[in-house]
Amino acid sequence: MRAPRTCSMRLSAISPGSALIVEKGRMQMSEIYRLIYVSAARVEMTTQQLDSILASARRKNAFADVTGLLLYHDGSFFQVLEGERAAVTAIFSTIEKDHRHSRVIRLQARIAEARAFPNWSMGFMKAHALRPDQQECLVDLSHLAGRDSEAKLTSSPTVAVHVNAFLGTFREFAEL
Repeated sequence: MRAPRTCSMRLSAISPGSALIVEKGRMQMSEIYRLIYVSAARVEMTTQQLDSILASARRKNAFADVTGLLLYHDGSFFQVLEGERAAVTAIFSTIEKDHRHSRVIRLQARIAEARAFPNWSMGFMKAHALRPDQQECLVDLSHLAGRDSEAKLTSSPTVAVHVNAFLGTFREFAEL
């Protein structure tokens, strides 16, 4: 009887932006893709509508191994989606077509070193619950989104700095 095969790949060789996926005895690498967008709600969302959106997003995201955060304030959404590129882009495509959203603007779409929200299928906060430093970062991002084209935003070093600063303010919560 043969001894079971062991993986000879050293885990330290895996890049920080990659996830190790084991499927039916095969191992493959998958980079973590992060997409961040802002949008305007076509109508002000009620608590019940937000709860319904969150329940659906959490179920779909968990199935697709997508994590992230959703913020809602004064008719505006800010969302972070992270996971395999195909899964994230499929979810984002659905959001772009969703009749509840208008003016959907990508702020960032890139490979990430690691998930910012590894344990949240979809974390949620209302913007008034944010700390002052988080609110300031969100306001800065909102102003940038209202000023520049999407192509300019996704390649802008200024936007990247603001996004990274904003995500950094959630580190202590993201591990919960």
